[in-house]
Amino acid sequence: MSQSTRVISPNVEIMPVSAKTNAQGHLIIGGCDTVELAKQFGTPLYVVDEETVRASANAFQAGLSLYKKSRPLYAGKAFLCTAMCHLIRKLGFGLDVVSEGELYTAVKAGFPADLTYLHGNNKSEKELEAALAYKGVKIVIDSDGEVELLASIARRMKARASILIRVTPGVEPDTHEHIKTGQHNSKFGIPLDHLEETVAVILKYPDVLELIGLHAHIGSQSHDLGPFLELIDIMADRFAFLKEKYGIELTQLDVGGGLGIAYTEADRPTPIYDWAASVAAKVAEAFSQRNMELPELFVEPGRSMIGTAGVTLYRAGHTKDIDGEASCLSVDGGMADNPRPITYQAKYTTCVANRMNEPPATKPVSLVGRYCESGDIIVKEAYLSAQRGDLIAVFGTGAYNYSMASNYNRTTRPACVLVYDSKAEVIIARETNDDLVRQDRTPERLL
Repeated sequence: MSQSTRVISPNVEIMPVSAKTNAQGHLIIGGCDTVELAKQFGTPLYVVDEETVRASANAFQAGLSLYKKSRPLYAGKAFLCTAMCHLIRKLGFGLDVVSEGELYTAVKAGFPADLTYLHGNNKSEKELEAALAYKGVKIVIDSDGEVELLASIARRMKARASILIRVTPGVEPDTHEHIKTGQHNSKFGIPLDHLEETVAVILKYPDVLELIGLHAHIGSQSHDLGPFLELIDIMADRFAFLKEKYGIELTQLDVGGGLGIAYTEADRPTPIYDWAASVAAKVAEAFSQRNMELPELFVEPGRSMIGTAGVTLYRAGHTKDIDGEASCLSVDGGMADNPRPITYQAKYTTCVANRMNEPPATKPVSLVGRYCESGDIIVKEAYLSAQRGDLIAVFGTGAYNYSMASNYNRTTRPACVLVYDSKAEVIIARETNDDLVRQDRTPERLL
């Protein structure tokens, strides 16, 4: 039996690895009955399966294991809270953050500064100051202007920043246009033909800036391995060029993330283990071919770590018939807790969580949300035999659902529970109506 068949890669499955059906026909996740979860915590409800997160982490680490100097960094933008910071630290991961708020979350959780990387194409002075104050954070540079700004702040704070340059490699993965980031016209990163100029700017500030590596990220929800391997050759060439021209021995290579997950039966993403093992082997080969010291290797999984672990529970509402056929099934959530379908035309798989043993409907319905937009459709064609009051589960909602959620129509964001070993614990409390008005201010003249 090969290593890849022994290691579970959850990203190729639609349901969490712990998903089961009990004798009552209820969906069980992490040993917890989803019907009871909905009763206890209400709906909509985000459910995160810790067993799936752990299995995903194990697959990345097993795939990278032959490359001794490697570490995965969890991409916090996919889903972040203090509990997630603690979990990924226990799993041996570093963390990448893209805002002051994400960095603050890491600091509140006591996440190690030296394993934290700050990204962003337009970092504010406040964000850069916070990163320098949390000594050890690596800063990923995204423009020449940022180099100058960071140098000025570091000098004022009497600090020295360890930095990587984000390059735009010109590699395009197989994904939606809105989540491609490595193409030549991307808003992110330094174009390859401008890298030399950026390095020259950095070298003007040796007292406050230390260039330690290069970073690239080509996009999100990619199924194919090829673009990632192409990226590695490009990056190795840049390492070799900088060593030859400037004598710079870069020590860190960050090839980003972007590996996809299976949202539907039609999706066929590369398994986590295969992706990680192939990336590790390619880096070793590319640098050896160029007679270069192997750098520390970092990858940045986000969706592929947390996506499959997440399930959203909704309560079914009204069914609307058109011409005698059921056409719309409404639920008590929608685009405010999951904006991906209206933003990316994302597709999902769903089920009736309290009647798992019953056969699916023979005709599809549109699973629609409660919000005031015609595009608030969670699944266009869902084969659900559902009635008012049924519990609807939508799979693959761990990534970019809570993190992109809003208070549209002045609705409260759902709670999130972590399930593991038959225990459910709240890791993000449900918002209240008081939370909605907490920041409101009324001028005296209107009172």
